[in-house]
Amino acid sequence: MKQFITKTFLILLSFLLIIFLLLIVSSTIVKDRGFSNYTSESNTLFLKKNQQYDILFMGISHARNFSRHKNHLRIEKILDSKIINIGQGGGACGANEQLFYLDYFFKMGNRSSKIIYVLSPPMLFSETLPIASNTFDNEVFDVSFFSNYLVFSSENKQGRIMSYLQSKFHPSWLFKKPFTQDSEDNVLTFLNKKLVDEGQNLAYGGSELNISRFHKASKIIEKTIRIAKEKNSEVILLIPPALFGKWRGHTETITFAKILEKKYPNVTIFDGSETVLKPEFYYDNHHLNTNGVIYFTENYLKKLME
Repeated sequence: MKQFITKTFLILLSFLLIIFLLLIVSSTIVKDRGFSNYTSESNTLFLKKNQQYDILFMGISHARNFSRHKNHLRIEKILDSKIINIGQGGGACGANEQLFYLDYFFKMGNRSSKIIYVLSPPMLFSETLPIASNTFDNEVFDVSFFSNYLVFSSENKQGRIMSYLQSKFHPSWLFKKPFTQDSEDNVLTFLNKKLVDEGQNLAYGGSELNISRFHKASKIIEKTIRIAKEKNSEVILLIPPALFGKWRGHTETITFAKILEKKYPNVTIFDGSETVLKPEFYYDNHHLNTNGVIYFTENYLKKLME
């Protein structure tokens, strides 16, 4: 019986070791293809250690959009700044995992003088973002990344970890290559109020705001502010523009932001919700196209940085 248990243990150990090696190999192969911040939705395929940045963007898709379609390069040129973007779109990431990405960024010895936290109201009220399981599907398997997340407080951790590990054997990962459009040139011609209502219902999981989720997200964002303060990073809480102006939950979001601004000396807020109201600057009702990103950067972000 003892011999059987020993053999079983050794077989299991060997199996786990093989899986571990395959995870490392698959990630190394993909990472060596030369990704940059704007040629993937990943936050780790391009990430290096001990780097100094001028600006770090974080948030959901409204943050990531500042890097997509080579917008990253345009913003660096306009602001004459070195930027990094850890925002995550695609319904894959909420405030808590954004905190994890930021903490991991700092633990790798990186720093950023300023953090632009794109405070999209849906992120504070969403019922699905905090439990999304696909958050890390685009990330390399890295021992430090994995071990840090194992001890990180999170919802649906088991589901997120399983998806993370399984994704490293999927063809979409194994054949992943750097890619980006040169620009996002699609434009709207008018504001479709029906689509706006449908989109907000989808983002909020219905017509009502989840106040319980708002309070949970608020605590996480405040913790993010404290960590940024410890690392001597200024934080700009930016309410992003939308063609329809203010999201549901805007009042609660801006009130919360003002509380943080009064409480923490490293925090300033900017309500950009109604700064860009022309359809030609959007490719949908709340995502700026490339011309919109350029317009917003030149007319608002540049002033904020100054």
